[in-house]
Amino acid sequence: MLCKDCMIVMKTGTEYYPKKNIKDKGYKRFYKCKKCGDKIYTKEPNFQECMKKFMGKL
Repeated sequence: MLCKDCMIVMKTGTEYYPKKNIKDKGYKRFYKCKKCGDKIYTKEPNFQECMKKFMGKL
């Protein structure tokens, strides 16, 4: 993903926190700009989750 302001590739990351209820995952995925520090939260799965889902289909 590209930063709208800087037009450079953003770094991925995960922020962990204590679960608030049973349905809560306990983490948030985000993209962070290396230059300006802007964070964009997303619900997309990470690479390991994509591979696990793909391997389960085979």
